[in-house]
Amino acid sequence: MLLRALGCGLLQQTSLRPIAARMSMIPPQESEDPPTFIFPEEPLALPADTGYGYFQGIPNDVVGPDARFHLQAKLGFGTNSSVWLTKDSQLGRYVALKILTGHASRLNAERLLRELAVHERLSSLPADESKHCNRLITHFMHKGIEQDGEHLCLALELERTTLHSVWNAQNIKFYPIPIVKRILRHILHGMAALHKCGVVHTDIKPDNIMVSLAPSWSDETVPAWVQDHPPRVYNPFQSLYKIVTEAIVSEEFPPPSVEELEVCDFKLGDLSNGASPVPSEQSFIERPIAQELDDQTTDYITPLTLRAPEVILGGPWDEKVDIWTFGCLVFTILTKAHLFPDGIHPIHHSFLRSGVDPNNADSIEADYLLWLMMVMTDQRFPPTVLSLDPNSPNYFESNGDMKCFISIARRPLEWCLRDTGYPALEEDVVGACSLMRRCLKLNPSARPSAQELLQDPWLQGTNA
Repeated sequence: MLLRALGCGLLQQTSLRPIAARMSMIPPQESEDPPTFIFPEEPLALPADTGYGYFQGIPNDVVGPDARFHLQAKLGFGTNSSVWLTKDSQLGRYVALKILTGHASRLNAERLLRELAVHERLSSLPADESKHCNRLITHFMHKGIEQDGEHLCLALELERTTLHSVWNAQNIKFYPIPIVKRILRHILHGMAALHKCGVVHTDIKPDNIMVSLAPSWSDETVPAWVQDHPPRVYNPFQSLYKIVTEAIVSEEFPPPSVEELEVCDFKLGDLSNGASPVPSEQSFIERPIAQELDDQTTDYITPLTLRAPEVILGGPWDEKVDIWTFGCLVFTILTKAHLFPDGIHPIHHSFLRSGVDPNNADSIEADYLLWLMMVMTDQRFPPTVLSLDPNSPNYFESNGDMKCFISIARRPLEWCLRDTGYPALEEDVVGACSLMRRCLKLNPSARPSAQELLQDPWLQGTNA
């Protein structure tokens, strides 16, 4: 990870972009050639009041009330936190301790971020209803060192890995249909739980689908893994105010085998926030992920290729945005490909209206996505939907025609699925596409609930 301190703040030049990166830290008059900092993982020793404040700790540290939590290994880090394998001395088992940055902890206290609030809502449900969500065990505050601020610490159920990590570790193009169905059913159970307690995830994707520790891993096997993975430390490096000498290398549990996936549980995780570009600026900001339906904090949700049309059009939205995303994910979990691409395919340039420049793809990215939604679902946006959504005039004429694209060239979902080479029986192609169509309704009120989708004929008979 590389950060460059500028007069306008810290700009990161890798895929992970910590929040509040534009806050001034080195006045321009003090340095014509500001320093560059290279961080092997999370940017340690950057102050909380500049948008950072990552926890600076090492394995064998003890944190929490009554010295309850004993850090064993670092499992990873994200935009707003690091995650540690931890022994809970009170419960006598291992947990994942998510330690938020000082900045994110303050935002949670001010309810500008809602990770703790969302977890507390989820905790109000019976355990059997919420078992397909990564659940909170307890939480506490920990005083950070130097200028890191106070850290909100969330003790969460320990999971093995994410679906995305499994895909990266295994050279398997397509997974068997029974595994795909099991994953989809478990996602729906997790969605149903969140929606029941008034929460919308808004960022369901393979990175946020957790794979359970069981059945081949347990509290009995974790100590052997810890012993085989003693702490590793990066070489010292310069941060803003000091040389960091104890930056711990993240370790990962080994991924489950295909056979284990047949019996693993899958859960929705990461109810915090990610980093997303501000469309009008060359910068990145926080994007809260999970949202409380009765107190939404932003309309800037979900990666564009998974974003429901009502959000793109600036209209009101609810838990049905998760249903749209789930419809897209049916295709992705079957094929490991996106249903809606993140760039304009040259074959579609001929459908652009005269005067629209295909080389200026960024300016018509949303137009293209809305057009593809109609192409692949064989629908037109209902006038009642367009009339409710304030951004509709940016993309549509008053008669419902698109401003940037001409005719609608129908391309059924079955064609898209077969084009990936997925070796499915015809009945599975038909069943999967029928499930997707139920979710991908342009009118959000026409989409079924997660609970209703659990009764979908194609998902029945699954070992889940």
